[in-house]
Amino acid sequence: MELDTGKRRHLVSAYAAVCHLLRQIDEAAREGRSPTGVGPPLTPLRAEDCDSVTAPLHELAVELRSVVARVAPAELRELESLQPQGNTVVWIANLLDHIRETVDGLRSSRMRKYGRLEARSATELDGLHERLTRLISDCEGALHPLQKSGSGDGAQ
Repeated sequence: MELDTGKRRHLVSAYAAVCHLLRQIDEAAREGRSPTGVGPPLTPLRAEDCDSVTAPLHELAVELRSVVARVAPAELRELESLQPQGNTVVWIANLLDHIRETVDGLRSSRMRKYGRLEARSATELDGLHERLTRLISDCEGALHPLQKSGSGDGAQ
């Protein structure tokens, strides 16, 4: 099979999506981890049930990878190549921004939109927000030198 660049990239994208979804299925089935990443844990399947459910999907991923390796080897290498550490640092910084937004939502001034807050609860929430914000700042402090350095190449 010969495919043009756009179709090869779509094939590789489909393979990457299948692998991602298969990891989520495995985590749900084997570990009871919700694919959303939040909420209560799921009840894992029994090992024999898990294997019977996931085995065909692992076979699917192997077959799809085989086709991708044959038809789009350069695109597959690109997908599987480590990105520079600087990319990791950027992702961590972006995710840290989301954590900060979530923690900021715990301020008493923001929690009031859910209803009246007792003074003691407001004080406790503001103290919690302050402590959590300090921990975020500690993370930023550790991340800052990595951002400044450019963080080298993917071999680190």
